[in-house]
Amino acid sequence: MEELVLSRTQSRAVDSIAIEEFGIPGIVLMENAGRGVAELLMQEAPTGPVVILCGKGNNGGDGFVIARHLENHGFRVTVVLFHSAEENFEGDAATNFTILENAGTPLLRLKIPDDLKQLHSLLAEAEWIVDAMLGTGTRGRARSPFLEVIEAVNESGQAVLAVDIPSGLDCDLGPVEGATIRASIIATFVSLKPGLLVSREQGGIGKIEVVDIGIPRGVLTRVVEAQQS
Repeated sequence: MEELVLSRTQSRAVDSIAIEEFGIPGIVLMENAGRGVAELLMQEAPTGPVVILCGKGNNGGDGFVIARHLENHGFRVTVVLFHSAEENFEGDAATNFTILENAGTPLLRLKIPDDLKQLHSLLAEAEWIVDAMLGTGTRGRARSPFLEVIEAVNESGQAVLAVDIPSGLDCDLGPVEGATIRASIIATFVSLKPGLLVSREQGGIGKIEVVDIGIPRGVLTRVVEAQQS
């Protein structure tokens, strides 16, 4: 069966149609995504700490769901944020962040570059690092604080699972100037992405797993047919 590949624009269209026309709440898709990634990581049977690095958007929201499911299965989890408490989350990411706060999940806010030493120490103790920082909407070179965090992750030498796409990688173009997360596993949602294929052809990427988040087949058919017309 031919691999399904969707661009940034098509991926957004899939989400939009599923939510606005098929009536699937966005938070359901986020839950399915996070749970699917957590199950994928649990297959690796980590026995040590899992550090989940989260951005402000929906990629970070996926990370919060991942943290909850891992914690529910007895894994040691720390969620790391890189923005101040005054910069609030929005929408579904905010809902899942509130759940983590209420559950007492370990949450750590680091100010980069001031707390880089602390970040390096935390990463050195992790068995797995989950990259839930920058999603498919990011374009161009990663900027501070994520540039420094990406470099720290790569320097750690630890196993990394990237959520949807490695931070620093362009969804459509692949590698761009600057640092990109070197992931052992990429858990990408719904389909492959053009940028992942470029990286795979260049041999600079880990294992890619496509995670089903419950998008109806009819949504995918519409998006693919629109591309072909």
